[in-house]
Amino acid sequence: MILVDKELRERIHTEPSLITGCLSEKQIGAVSCDLTVSDIVNQKFRSGRFDLRPQAVVFVKTNEALHVHDDLLGIVTEKNSRMRQGLKVDAPRYQPGHQTAIFLRVQNISDQTVIIEKNMEIAQIMFEKLSAIPEKTYAQRSGTSFNEETEYRGFGNYEEEYQSQISSFKEKVKEAKEDIETASHRIYANVLTLMGIIVAVFSLITINYNTAAQSNVDFKFLIAMNLTLGFCIVLLMGLIFIFVNTRKIKSLWIVYLVVLLLLATAVVGYSFFAFHC
Repeated sequence: MILVDKELRERIHTEPSLITGCLSEKQIGAVSCDLTVSDIVNQKFRSGRFDLRPQAVVFVKTNEALHVHDDLLGIVTEKNSRMRQGLKVDAPRYQPGHQTAIFLRVQNISDQTVIIEKNMEIAQIMFEKLSAIPEKTYAQRSGTSFNEETEYRGFGNYEEEYQSQISSFKEKVKEAKEDIETASHRIYANVLTLMGIIVAVFSLITINYNTAAQSNVDFKFLIAMNLTLGFCIVLLMGLIFIFVNTRKIKSLWIVYLVVLLLLATAVVGYSFFAFHC
C-alpha cells in the first residue's frame, strides 16, 4: 500500500525525520514527495548550475534526507517532466531502517545539454507500507555500507571488491584491443604481400614477353634475369610480411631465410656458369 498525501503529511508532522528537507507543501503530491537538487557530487557546482552534456552521468545529492520507518519502503521514481527533458534518474530502494542523505545517479540520454540547477525538482519519492516489520531492518544489519551516509562514500565497504572487478574489465578491454590491433596488422601485411606478389608476377610476365618478342633472344640472360628478379621479389615480399606483421614467428623466419639463401645461390651459381663457362 502506497502512502497518500494526507498520510505523508501526518507522518512528516509526527516524525519529521522520515524525510527532512521536504518543507514546501508544493513538494507533496498525491502519493509522493518531490526531491530537489542540493549539489553535484565531485563537481564544482558553479553558481548553482551544472551543464549535463549528452550521455554524461553525474551523482546528485538532494536537499532531502531519509530515515525510513521500520514499516516502510522508500521508492524513488522519475518525474514525467524530467524524463521528457531527457534525464534518466536511478536510485536504490531505501529499506526500512535506512537513514541517509539521498544520492541519485542522473544521466542525460538526450542529444542536447540539460542544465541542472540548485533546488530544481529532479525526482520524487514514494513510501510503501509493508505487511509487517522485518526481523532485522537495514540499520540493524552488520556491515551496511551506506547507513548514515551524509557525504557520498562511493563504493563504501565494497571498494576493494568492486575496484578489482573494474580493473579486471579494463584488462579484458585492453587485451581485446591488442588482439584487434594484431589482427589488423596481420591483415594489412597479408594484403601488402598479396598485392606485391600480383605486381611481381605481372612484371615478370611483361618483361619475359617483351624479351621473347625480340628477334635475337639470349636465353641465358633471360633465365639469369628471372632468377635475379625472383630473388628481389622474395626479399621484398618477405621483408614486408615479416616486419609489418607484428607476430614474429620463428619458423617463418627460418623458412624465409632458407628460400632466400637458395635463390641467392641459384642466381650466383647460374650467372657464373652461364657467363663464364
